[in-house]
Amino acid sequence: MATHWRIRPLCFGEFSALEKSKFTYDRNPGEKIIAPCLGWLLQSGADVVLVDTGPSAPEIANRWHPGIRRTAEQVPAVALRAAGVPPEQLRLVILSHLHWDHCYNLESFPNARFLVQAAELRAAVDPIPTQRAIYEVGLPGLQPPWLPYFSRLQVLRGDVEVAPGISVCLLPGHTPGLQGVIVQTAASRYLLPSDAVPLYENLGLPGGEAIPSGLHVDVRACLRSMDRMRTLADVILPSHDSKILERPEYP
Repeated sequence: MATHWRIRPLCFGEFSALEKSKFTYDRNPGEKIIAPCLGWLLQSGADVVLVDTGPSAPEIANRWHPGIRRTAEQVPAVALRAAGVPPEQLRLVILSHLHWDHCYNLESFPNARFLVQAAELRAAVDPIPTQRAIYEVGLPGLQPPWLPYFSRLQVLRGDVEVAPGISVCLLPGHTPGLQGVIVQTAASRYLLPSDAVPLYENLGLPGGEAIPSGLHVDVRACLRSMDRMRTLADVILPSHDSKILERPEYP
């Protein structure tokens, strides 16, 4: 019998006044938006998987990155317990990529393996100059948040089924090794593309031009990944769009 999953978006904090052009390449200069930092809780019966673990605490983020705010209820371990899942229960955590707002808080998951793409790990160790800060490489007093958990990283290479009904797919462009997550639900296949699609707006109007992320290592790769993801799933859920939180669960 096929395994079907439910998808629950969890807000692990939010950018309080983010320059929208960071998400919409060459568009919306000067416009500020509120953008949630989402994690995704996947549930099928007693089985649970988490996709992304959120940003740092605001006092770290606000020194080095665009400012964020986070309530006590949005701390990942607290948010998971409120959803009925003790963080210690997690055995499998998928890290879409290793930018700071997606891979902090790993200490909350003492029994988990962390799945990451080999290409992403290489990029995080030796990022291009424009992405050093977002990978937290070379920032005084900081080290990349995943580094203390290196021994628990499970390194993947390309598209892989990681659990019945859940697969990862390589979607480079925003970073060299960003991986999306394809989830089979009772209704259809959903894709969590992470920052390959930060906002619904990036997908464009039906039949219209897609808008790549303003933060990227290769804009052509971004566009190729956006073309590819349309063939992989029926529904695409962006990574930083406030509209996602209008529903507690998908489908």
